[in-house]
Amino acid sequence: MKGKTYVLSDIHGNFEIFKRMLDKIQFNSQDQLYILGDICDRGPCSLDIYFYIQKFDNITLLKGNHEYMMQEALKESIDHNDFDFPSCEFKLWSQNGGEKTIENIRQYLRKKKLYHCDYTIVRNVFLRNLYNYLKNLPLYLELTVNNKDYILVHAGIDPERNLDDQEEDTLLWIRDYFFLSECDLNKTYIFGHTPLCFINRDQSFSVWYDDEFHNKIGIDGGLALGERGQLNCICLDDEQVFVLKMSEVNDA
Repeated sequence: MKGKTYVLSDIHGNFEIFKRMLDKIQFNSQDQLYILGDICDRGPCSLDIYFYIQKFDNITLLKGNHEYMMQEALKESIDHNDFDFPSCEFKLWSQNGGEKTIENIRQYLRKKKLYHCDYTIVRNVFLRNLYNYLKNLPLYLELTVNNKDYILVHAGIDPERNLDDQEEDTLLWIRDYFFLSECDLNKTYIFGHTPLCFINRDQSFSVWYDDEFHNKIGIDGGLALGERGQLNCICLDDEQVFVLKMSEVNDA
């Protein structure tokens, strides 16, 4: 039996709501899930999500700007043999919500319970593995579902460049210049990165559909903003939308 194809984005360390979404869509081994980046930072359980999704061959993570900030901070940490090395990259990551993930890593590595030499060995192996994983994440993916062509990307694309000529910085950080532009009308772009309260006229976190060019779908439900946010998941087979509000999960 052919499975379904799902897309969600910007979990930001909120492992519980992610697991509940998988239950809600009845995700199984026949399905495919694409996560458009930013599984980490701001929320409390980034490493739990990281470990969890690696168990599944049918879950694909794309790189988001938060994965990129972590990647660059880890590179400096590895190069200087010091996880807490005060590089500009480490400070940027920390100041943009990375502090929660940094604490996750410290707790996982049991920094306070290991002898320093043992901690250093364990830390270096773990950080290198995590860095290599982040470094090799795809920046975008092209899919065809039910004869409809999709481009999955964290932030968006430069509408003036061909898809294979995009800059990494653009794919991870661009905002309104992308979603207010025409782009390729033969493709449907699904993106995260920009919380939908900043796009929707009613300032809601509901999935945003481009009502001018009809070829873009924004799905970032604003979990990075805390209690107000929600997790949006879209099934590409029938474009059904599934929603879990953070407030509902925390009250349960």
